[in-house]
Amino acid sequence: MLFWGLEVSDKLTYYFFPEFSFSQYIKAAVLIGFLFFQIAVKDYKFILIALVMCIVFSIGQIFLETTFSRNALLTFFKFLFPILLLAFINNRIQNYELTSGFFKTFEWVMVVNSILLLIGVLLSIKLFNTYQGNRFGYNGMFAAVSNGSYGYIITMFYFLLRYKERVIKNWKFILIFISCIFIGTKAVYLSMGFAIAYIVVVSKIPFKRTLLVAAILTGLLLAYYFFFQYGMFNSIRQSDGLLSALLSYRDQLFLERTLPFIQESWSWVNYLFGGVIDYDMRSQMDIVDVFFFWGIFGGAFYLFAFLRLFIPRKIDSTGWVFLSFFAFIVLLAGNFFVYSFVAIFLVVLKLIFHEKSLETSE
Repeated sequence: MLFWGLEVSDKLTYYFFPEFSFSQYIKAAVLIGFLFFQIAVKDYKFILIALVMCIVFSIGQIFLETTFSRNALLTFFKFLFPILLLAFINNRIQNYELTSGFFKTFEWVMVVNSILLLIGVLLSIKLFNTYQGNRFGYNGMFAAVSNGSYGYIITMFYFLLRYKERVIKNWKFILIFISCIFIGTKAVYLSMGFAIAYIVVVSKIPFKRTLLVAAILTGLLLAYYFFFQYGMFNSIRQSDGLLSALLSYRDQLFLERTLPFIQESWSWVNYLFGGVIDYDMRSQMDIVDVFFFWGIFGGAFYLFAFLRLFIPRKIDSTGWVFLSFFAFIVLLAGNFFVYSFVAIFLVVLKLIFHEKSLETSE
C-alpha cells in the first residue's frame, strides 16, 4: 500500500505540482531499511550478491572519464532494489496469512485503479492518461507507462494462474481485462492475446483447436491492420521501417544513443563490467540495458542472481510457458529492473508461482 500511495502521489504531483516530489526519498528510506534488515538477519546469500554488484559497478565506473555520477549511483540502487525485495520475500514466503492478505490487497488495488481508468475513458480525464500528447491510452493512477503495462500484465497472469478456467467467472478479472483494452501499449495487447489463448486451452469447451486457431488468426489480422494499413504504427513503419514500429523506436535509441556512448567511452574493461554516466542513454530494451549498465560479466551475474531469487525451485510446464512469454515481453520493453513499483508486482508473480509449485508437489 505504501508504494501504491507513492505511485498515486507521483501522478498527482506531476500534474498539479510538477516541481515538487518526495516519493524518491521515501523509496530510498525503504531501501535502506530493507538493506539493514537483511544484514541484521545475516542473509549471507543477499550480502554476497550485493557485494559482487558493488565490486562490478565500481570497476566499471573507475574506467570512465566521469566516475560515480549521481545518475549512475541512483541507477545502481534501482537495480539493487528488486534483488533486495526478492531476497526479503524469500525469507518470509511460508507465511500463509501474509501471502493471503497481500493477494487480497493487490486484487482490490487493481480493481480500484481499473474503475478509475474506465471513468477516465468515459469522461476523457487527462489525469488518467497513459501518455502525454495525442497518443491513445489510459492507465488510471499509474504514474509511469512501464508501471501500468507491467502491472496489468502481471495482474492478468496472477488471475490466470490462480483461478485457471474459473477466471472467466471472476468479475474482478473481467473488469481488469476490459480495462486493458484502453491502456494503449503493445505489451499489454500481446498479453491479452496470450490470456485468451490460455483460457481457451484450459477451459472445458468444445472445438478448442478451432477457437484457438481463430483467436490466433484474429490477432494476426489485427496486427496486420494496425502495422500495415492504419494508424500510428503504420505511419512509423512507412517512415522508419517495421522494426522501429514493433520496438517503438527503441532500435533507433540503441543505434543513436547507446552504441555511440559505448564506442566513445568504453575500454575493454567496461565491456566486461559495464559503466554508464547517464542511464538515460539506454535503449529501453531491458535485457540490452542490463548489459549496458553491468557489462557482459556483470550483466550475466545480475540476471543469474535475479532468476535464482525469482524462480521457484519447482515449477511446472504451465509456469515455464508464462515465464517464457513474460521474458519475451521484457526483452522488447524497458524499465523492468529499475522501477521500484514493478518490483512490487514481481513479488505478486513470485508468490503465485510459489503457490502453484506447492500444489504441484502435493
